[in-house]
Amino acid sequence: MPICLPTLNQGFDWKTCTISGWGLLEDQSQGGTVSQSLQKVDLPVIPNWLCSLEYLGVNTVVQDTMICAGPLAGGKGPCQGDSGGPLQCPRSDGRYVLAGSTSWGTTCAAAFQPGVFGRISTQVDWIKSIVGPTP
Repeated sequence: MPICLPTLNQGFDWKTCTISGWGLLEDQSQGGTVSQSLQKVDLPVIPNWLCSLEYLGVNTVVQDTMICAGPLAGGKGPCQGDSGGPLQCPRSDGRYVLAGSTSWGTTCAAAFQPGVFGRISTQVDWIKSIVGPTP
């Protein structure tokens, strides 16, 4: 089943969404085991204001074109090799919306440093201009 595009500037704060990828199972600095199978994990979407506070110590600004996800306690999140993978959120009708695309983080699943994704809802017009209208 194809994934749905979000509406322009659609919000996902505090929703539980799913990421998937073939990236490392632990941070590269800790040995970085390569996954032999597609992995997935459910993560809470963190509001940008809170995500920005978490990244103050590393002098990083979380832009409106970004979306953050991951438990503040850490332990779950994207890792090296997951970039470009989907952050997908369920709708009430059982279909999924593409909320984000894995972009960056300081380390894998670190406490108080959620994963950062490209926010698809800010790019919907551009995406539609490339792929054309949908039925």
